Amino acid sequence: MMLLGWLGLGAAFFSAVCVAILARLDRRRRNGITVRPRIRRLLLLAMLMPGLVLGFAGRWSDFLIWIGAAAILGWAIAALANMRGNQDQPS
Repeated sequence: MMLLGWLGLGAAFFSAVCVAILARLDRRRRNGITVRPRIRRLLLLAMLMPGLVLGFAGRWSDFLIWIGAAAILGWAIAALANMRGNQDQPS
């Protein structure tokens, strides 16, 4: 039997990886490198897919863990990406 919450936590880490890739793509776009919109849409869909699967499977406790952990990890990744982005710009 799988321990309660590990599925939701694993899904949150998967979503966090997608957020990190999106942050990297945004940084490249800010530097003038073009990024295909299709890639961004696929990453957005991949980021939300674990929550949809958990919801449709009825794993509500894992869904709540996923949504909470994904929000916190996404916020942390966005804050770190913004902090690095501010260091690249001259004062």
